[in-house]
Amino acid sequence: MDPPAKNGSAGIMTVLSTLASSGNTWVQLATVGLVVFSGFGNWVATWNSADRNKSEIEVSRRVAWEGEQRIKAEVVRQVQEMHDWVAQARAAFAQGNTDSAENRRMLVKLSQNVDDIERKLSKEP
Repeated sequence: MDPPAKNGSAGIMTVLSTLASSGNTWVQLATVGLVVFSGFGNWVATWNSADRNKSEIEVSRRVAWEGEQRIKAEVVRQVQEMHDWVAQARAAFAQGNTDSAENRRMLVKLSQNVDDIERKLSKEP
């Protein structure tokens, strides 16, 4: 038998080749059984890992979706606040225009009253 190679898989391949080429039928069947068992174990491990990965992906998707929903809700809230602020500013501006118009009317009336008083004073001897 050759010394095992430094690479682990090459050493295993050498052992399996030696066992498979053995003249004993039971050794050959045991070797085939070990290979089948090993393959089945690898398949189960891969299948189990795939299921776990799917679960992790679904969890990640759900977390991402929930985060997206929170961001959307925050954006909607902030946009509503901006609309409210614009409406308040518009109302304040309109109120300011109303107040300015009222002040202007009062000033015109006051000016007319002052003019009337000046005319009356200028007519008196």
